[in-house]
Amino acid sequence: MTTSSFSSLQTTWRTLYSQTLPQLARAKDPAQSKWPVTLDHCFARIILDNTIGKGATSDGGDTKWDNVITKPAIANMSETQLRRAVELGEEIKTGAVDLVELDEASLRARGKESKTQKKAKADAKGKKRKAEEDNTAPAQQQRSPKKLRKQDDGKTQSIISFAPSQNDKATEGEPKQLPSPTPETGPMKVNYPVDPSPEFFRTTLRHIVSSDITPFRKRLYTALLSVPRGEYTTYAALADFLGSAARAVGNGMRNNSFAPDVPCHRVLASDRTIGGFMGSWTKKGEKANDRITRKIGMLKEEGVRFDSVGRVKSPIWRGFKDLKAFEVELGEIA
Repeated sequence: MTTSSFSSLQTTWRTLYSQTLPQLARAKDPAQSKWPVTLDHCFARIILDNTIGKGATSDGGDTKWDNVITKPAIANMSETQLRRAVELGEEIKTGAVDLVELDEASLRARGKESKTQKKAKADAKGKKRKAEEDNTAPAQQQRSPKKLRKQDDGKTQSIISFAPSQNDKATEGEPKQLPSPTPETGPMKVNYPVDPSPEFFRTTLRHIVSSDITPFRKRLYTALLSVPRGEYTTYAALADFLGSAARAVGNGMRNNSFAPDVPCHRVLASDRTIGGFMGSWTKKGEKANDRITRKIGMLKEEGVRFDSVGRVKSPIWRGFKDLKAFEVELGEIA
């Protein structure tokens, strides 16, 4: 890369974080449902922590960017780091990634309490104060039945159950190394209908359209909703359909609040291996292993078959629909 080209890239980066993004934030541009910061140095922090500092520790963890390179960043970034920073800045500008989540990740990398945690603590204090003022029982005595069960007998009852199916039986060609699904405590129930009705799609689409998520995620979840039971797609295929990046699709999958109605478990890696699920990409650690195991079990139960090395046998499904296509079949959604 020539000196002039590198200088041009530096100028693009400086303009993006110091002018373009702050202007969009102050104007409350609809690309982001919420702009948690408006100052140029805050945008620089968020972007650099999520590119240069991402996975930069010896154990693959995240850290603040200035633990990796010397300040000032613009004078010490490599060409690759500059391009990654510009790419992420453009994704923020278009709404392909959630700025709130990136800000939270940056604060965690710096060992700071997230804004979400601060708000939760403030809300909890407010509720406790109100309870005391109303002469009601202290908040710690107003436990839900589930919490009581957990504290009384030391166990947590799972709200997820995997019904046995014929697909649980070993068949020729299935990878023996893939474990059977096991229950895991969590907020998601495996209740995706075997034969979804038009009303199921209408209701789910209304929830997506009326939510306060970014326009990109509305398009993403609408496209994913069109992937039928027994089929699978990939991050790259969704990215191609949306004209976006696979990383942006991955961010959306990791934060899918509409699951399992919007079936993120049907999205695999490009090589047709299992990929990630609920924020876990590899079988690293007990929690990650449980989540990937769940994904395998859900796909098997729906009829998806794996070969001896853990790849899905059937071809990638690419028949995505956008909102207009759904409305042709179902009528007006909004």
